[in-house]
Amino acid sequence: MTVRKTLLLISCLVFVAGTAQAQLSKVVSDSIYQIPKTTVAPVIDGVIDDVWKTLDWNFQRTYVVDNDATPPDDRTDLTGMSKALWDDDNLYILFYTQDDDIQDNPTVVGQTWNKDAVEIYIDGDNSKVADNTGCDPGGGRCPDDHQMTIPHEFIDIEADTVDGIGLDASVDLTGIEFKIAEVDGEAGLGGWLVEVKLPLENLGVPAIEGSLIGWELQQDESDADHAGARGDMSKWWNESNNSWTDASIWGTAVLSGRVVDEAYEIGKVPAGTTITIDGVMDPVYWGANPATMNEFRVGDPPTGTEPDNIDDALLTAYVLWDDNNIYYFIDVVDDDIQDNPTVVGQTWNKDAVEIYIDSDNSKVPDNTGCDPGGGRCPDDHQITIPHEFIGFEADTVDGLGFDASVDLTGVEFKIVNKEEGGWYLELKIPLENVGIPATEGSLLGFELQQDESDADDAGARGSMEKWWNLSNNSWTDASIWGTARLGGEVTVGVREKPSPVPTKFELSQNYPNPFNPGTKITFSVTEPGLVTLKVFNLLGEEVATLVNEQLSTSTYEVDFNAGNLPSGVYLYRVTTGNTSITKKMMLLK
Repeated sequence: MTVRKTLLLISCLVFVAGTAQAQLSKVVSDSIYQIPKTTVAPVIDGVIDDVWKTLDWNFQRTYVVDNDATPPDDRTDLTGMSKALWDDDNLYILFYTQDDDIQDNPTVVGQTWNKDAVEIYIDGDNSKVADNTGCDPGGGRCPDDHQMTIPHEFIDIEADTVDGIGLDASVDLTGIEFKIAEVDGEAGLGGWLVEVKLPLENLGVPAIEGSLIGWELQQDESDADHAGARGDMSKWWNESNNSWTDASIWGTAVLSGRVVDEAYEIGKVPAGTTITIDGVMDPVYWGANPATMNEFRVGDPPTGTEPDNIDDALLTAYVLWDDNNIYYFIDVVDDDIQDNPTVVGQTWNKDAVEIYIDSDNSKVPDNTGCDPGGGRCPDDHQITIPHEFIGFEADTVDGLGFDASVDLTGVEFKIVNKEEGGWYLELKIPLENVGIPATEGSLLGFELQQDESDADDAGARGSMEKWWNLSNNSWTDASIWGTARLGGEVTVGVREKPSPVPTKFELSQNYPNPFNPGTKITFSVTEPGLVTLKVFNLLGEEVATLVNEQLSTSTYEVDFNAGNLPSGVYLYRVTTGNTSITKKMMLLK
């Protein structure tokens, strides 16, 4: 099976703290791999189902050179990213390997790690027994620790026809499914997908929200010049080559309470929080669900070319709404920005972002249902903003790349260049201008597209990266757009502080204290588990929940903004398990 023209791009997680008028709770940290619960089971066929597209990608973070081999040439040579889901019965994993030299090494019999392969490590109870000594003095793997190695050579083979399929003997193969599919990169951006279904019961993982499991993902990479051996590895958590023997060095994943389906959820801005359109990422955006690109296609012939690697073209969007507006904060990675000033008016032939909105989600095919002449339906909107609009305000750009059905009253945008290559676009559109009902649960057609032009593209669009659909007809056909839903209020972040591993459960005095209106609260956790941080007035009434999350062993810092509270003394309390610590702080306005 071949997945046509699909380039799976990534979202790199960043530690930030949020201020949302005394409403903070989502951990914005990569210390725990978040596995949302799905209401739609993906089909194990090596194709990116719609429910997968609503998740962002988790990027492999460490690279290890093995067997005295050479490092990967670039990200085209080795890049890995993953998504995971769970339901009441199964754990689902989708892993993409970008690799320009796939080697199955058929003469190397049995040694799956010396081939192009993906290794999955799961510790069913997250006990992280060091070196397996706690349950098997002989050094064998503990019964709840599982290693699954699936090499590319298993393409077109079903799980029940492969002896062991690289799984260790502790895994019951009943109900396990996997599928490998090659990715057609059009011009060298190749690689492969592996999609896996693992019954939770087989792994000893409780099908309960909040369950913590040991977690590691590894790529094994062998090129032609590696002489039938593994040349490189990428890892999600730990750079050691001992994951196959030592579960104590694996990371942690959680079966989270976030529920996903085939619609991208647009979170609501918390009451009292204001977003400033200045091209700077307000902390509230970190409560949004990142939307990363799932589809790639070479642009317009004859000059269209593929991106060199993910540093050449990458888009991540954070979308929010309130009772009046929809907000986009878009992070564009691009190592060669081309405004193509000689190309007048054709915004799609420049470095640009295209946003599509079908306000009633009617998805009329080819516009025939409302305009036989082929014009766009009144509720379907395309907004194209090229990088060349940097320094301009919305009301100073004629048309702004918006179609004529969009009223520009109240529209704001800001473009800011990034130091490390690329640009930020922040955009505010009044809901009434595009006909979106300001009601939680409202569905709208939704698509995002990155237009990418490099110097060698001769003033034309070289490639496109898209969130939902591979087609180049989004500008005429709303029926091929995806779906988004206006969700409930988001909560934003607690950041993990670089520090030694804590040895004591602690809560520090807030700083500054007294404060007006913002202060920082730091606490340390010694055991993974559910942690809450709450604020109370002197009557014992809870006024804010800052943290209510599964956290791993670390030290954390939270920004608390008491802008909506009156002056006075407040109590803040951190709780984990049966242990709580309480301190006082003073708000002076």
